[in-house]
Amino acid sequence: MISPVMMKGNKAGIRLIISPEATISQVVTCLADKLQTTGRYYSNIKPISVTFEGKNLTEDEKQQIIDTLSEKGICIGRRHRPEEHSKKKSIHSDKNGLFYIGSLKNGQSIQAAASIVIVGNVESGASVESEGNIIIIGALHGVAISGYKGKPDTFVYSLK
Repeated sequence: MISPVMMKGNKAGIRLIISPEATISQVVTCLADKLQTTGRYYSNIKPISVTFEGKNLTEDEKQQIIDTLSEKGICIGRRHRPEEHSKKKSIHSDKNGLFYIGSLKNGQSIQAAASIVIVGNVESGASVESEGNIIIIGALHGVAISGYKGKPDTFVYSLK
């Protein structure tokens, strides 16, 4: 085993790719070591999300990891748990904005620095915030806020 956990940062937050044979103790120790040097980078960032991949974790193990991240100064906003039987979700981005394929479920959120197009629904309890426009090719039952950093002349559009 090379490393029990790999951290990958993206616009949505941090992806933790955990080796299936790693113990929770190894994962927590490895994260603490990695964050000793890079933790300050994340400390000034608004609340971020954490995604777990690889090893199947219990809720207690996930909480131990979240606690380790928090102790190192990382502000955790939400945790995304991919649903195994849902459609594959993907985010495509370019300099003009984001293109998100998939529905946002209760408790999920997206924050975009540019306009965003969502091909799917924004369900009750989910939220989308964008500095630009928001276009939802689906139903909007949750919260959508365009121009959230004071940008004028932005809009939210949904089919339903």
